[in-house]
Amino acid sequence: MGGTFDPVHNGHVAIAEGAAHIFSPEKMIVLPAGNPYQRARLPFASSGDRVAMLVAGIGLSSIKVVIDRRELNRTGPTYTVDTLQELRKELGDEIPLIWLIGSDAFSKLDTWHRWQDLFGLTHFAVVMRPGERQLEATVSANLKTAIEHRVVTASELNCQPAGNIVYLALMPPKISSTQIRDRCQNGESINGFVPAAVCDYIEQHKLYLNNA
Repeated sequence: MGGTFDPVHNGHVAIAEGAAHIFSPEKMIVLPAGNPYQRARLPFASSGDRVAMLVAGIGLSSIKVVIDRRELNRTGPTYTVDTLQELRKELGDEIPLIWLIGSDAFSKLDTWHRWQDLFGLTHFAVVMRPGERQLEATVSANLKTAIEHRVVTASELNCQPAGNIVYLALMPPKISSTQIRDRCQNGESINGFVPAAVCDYIEQHKLYLNNA
């Protein structure tokens, strides 16, 4: 599960816990992004603060979570294909690997660096928005061709190490990191938006008071 996590919030936690319930993974690897090449700016919080909030928000949950800092330790742009190639070298070629991703991000997969290589490295579990059923009708022709024969059920992902897609209707709370940062800057409460320990961390370290 990748993302900037700036900050991690209850929507992220709900997605992680929902996916863990469906797949019962040996472990969940959470990858805070360093310098996502498709974003116009760096994250607002430091890498250290974002990792600390992840540990507080997800790392102490009932899921077996590993907070993986490899993308934070890279210089230059961060590419998912590089991360997946590294993970494959560490985990081997046979273990099923599932990349958890939101439908908005997945619908733009064909704009990612070496995106077609990703299917040889991982499965995709796509978290759908309320009311969504499939993405084939709304994505580019290239992506539609790439995914139309890959959709399977969750139980089928264990049959091979990579290459398939499953759609997940997890219904996480509608929360965004931008919304939380704006509330912090405006002096509004973020209780209920982030885990209690993350709320305490943000208040203690006075994060997101200046998002300019």
